[in-house]
Amino acid sequence: MTKVEIVALAEHWQTKADCVMERYQESGLARHNREREQAQDLADALQIAASAADDHSELISLRGAVYCLAVKAHTAVDALDVPDRAADRDILTDLARNIISTARLYGVDSELTASRKPTAKED
Repeated sequence: MTKVEIVALAEHWQTKADCVMERYQESGLARHNREREQAQDLADALQIAASAADDHSELISLRGAVYCLAVKAHTAVDALDVPDRAADRDILTDLARNIISTARLYGVDSELTASRKPTAKED
């Protein structure tokens, strides 16, 4: 179900709740109040679902952005000399490692493997 459909359904149930509220005010019957409460609860739940759709798409975008940063961080670490990487003295190394660990924490670094640059002994 799309967000537009959810919002339309929420508006339908909100209208129904408003109509039943008028009936309740005119008659004072408890069944009208129960019917209004149910319609209002359903309308509220649908509004929450519609806003959750926005949050979900924002989360997907954020995950993509963090993934791109993690890829660049891996590339940046690979570009450093081995002593700079091992000593952890370079600001770029610290930044890259923080980005990588954040990506792993949120589960968007699963396809990235630890980078390994050949050492002088292996050449």
